[in-house]
Amino acid sequence: MTESPEPGALRVAAAAIRDIDGEVFTVPPPGRHHDVIRMMFEKGRECPSLDCQGFVLSDGRFASRKAAKVVAEASGQLLPRASRLRELFSEDVW
Repeated sequence: MTESPEPGALRVAAAAIRDIDGEVFTVPPPGRHHDVIRMMFEKGRECPSLDCQGFVLSDGRFASRKAAKVVAEASGQLLPRASRLRELFSEDVW
């Protein structure tokens, strides 16, 4: 991490996937999206597309990879090795 965020600041909380019914599935950090996919498969659910992958934020909202990258940058969560892409990957934060 680069800097400590202010208490109560919005943060990326966990990797998540939103299915076609709008239900959000997540695993605790340092869980990755493939861990969420495995858990969904075990529950008989499907990950419809890569576009459904994102993150849950500290306020409970689902955010796309792109929106989560902005939050992670603002909260100082990005690891030094974070990708230069506009999207966030769990490897970028834990």
